[in-house]
Amino acid sequence: MLDGVTIPPYQLGIMAHVTGLAQHILTLEPDKDAARLCFYHYLKNLCDATEPVSPELISRFFSRALSFSHWQEEKQRLFLEVATILQHYQDTSGENLQLHEMIHPSDVQIVPVETLQTMEHVIGRFFEKHSTSFDHFRILADRDQSVVAIALQRDRSLRVTQFPKVLAIRGGELTPLTLDFTLFYSSDLNLHSQVVQNLEVGAHTSARFFLDRDPQGGPEGVYGTVVRGYTFQRYAVMDGGSLHRYPFLFYPLKRLEQLFVNRKSDPMYLELTSILEKALDLLGSRHPESLKFGEAALERGRLALEHIFPDDKLVRLLISNLDKTLALEYSNAQLHRPRAQSNPSGFLNESGGDLLGGPDGDPNNDPNNDPKDELSDPNFGTEMKDETWPKTPSFNL
Repeated sequence: MLDGVTIPPYQLGIMAHVTGLAQHILTLEPDKDAARLCFYHYLKNLCDATEPVSPELISRFFSRALSFSHWQEEKQRLFLEVATILQHYQDTSGENLQLHEMIHPSDVQIVPVETLQTMEHVIGRFFEKHSTSFDHFRILADRDQSVVAIALQRDRSLRVTQFPKVLAIRGGELTPLTLDFTLFYSSDLNLHSQVVQNLEVGAHTSARFFLDRDPQGGPEGVYGTVVRGYTFQRYAVMDGGSLHRYPFLFYPLKRLEQLFVNRKSDPMYLELTSILEKALDLLGSRHPESLKFGEAALERGRLALEHIFPDDKLVRLLISNLDKTLALEYSNAQLHRPRAQSNPSGFLNESGGDLLGGPDGDPNNDPNNDPKDELSDPNFGTEMKDETWPKTPSFNL
């Protein structure tokens, strides 16, 4: 099984695999043709090395590629190049690729979507048709960017799928173009380990990753690849360590989770509001380190508001109050206020651990809860962590 999709057991004798096909394309100088390069990068960056080359894999590739306007305009060229590569590989390797079952350009028609309401309606009908009696689902709009389907499985786990604003007509039926962008959560709303996850992290940019134990016996880490552009060029590699090491993945992942995680049970949200309130309390008590602590907390709050909680009234109110209180304190003391940092990657650091609170994320539970001690760390205020505390859904499916 890959990405939640079962690969049929084709009877091909010695079955061709992704690695062999990718190596074959490499001999054809893929950098000299955009379609060839796109196919090569897809196999190399977005597939398991041992996955069989099957009609299902090729169909998945075309669906993913056709989400880009470039290949929608160059569809015939893309299909022709891939068909040529597969035929050449079959002829030179002796592998039976079942080319007669491969998808053709006429089999799929791309339909751009103008409104998310249309997307929600089509995706709702798709899930009604393909879900089992044990599944429950809900369709939500993620602002104006995409539609998200949240499916509750029989074992209480969640499958969360993003749908870009494009549909396809297949066999006379209007359907989602691709189901690739899917995340798998356990019943406690934490990402499943050792399961391939896919997430659209930005415009024309996506991440394919999984959580696994460190080979050296360390804590669970993140491994995977980020690709961007219509040729699926590799943009970044995740080679272990905490999710916080990778802001390009952390931000969009946590923002998406706000659609289905109750903030009252979200440890990251509770920690953030606690820190902002603590900063205000320190300023009110005239603590000698209150200005430094307040500025770090304010920067952290602003980044969280921009990237994760853009519609949260409490966070916005706390940030506004903290900003005004700091401005007043600097004015009264006739001190020059430092300029706010502008680099969003400063939100996180690579060291792990909580720099603003105690070991369990609550600043009030730190036995050595002295702002001066916390501020001795040069990275103070830059990390937002997400412990695997009990989370609850924000609605009933």
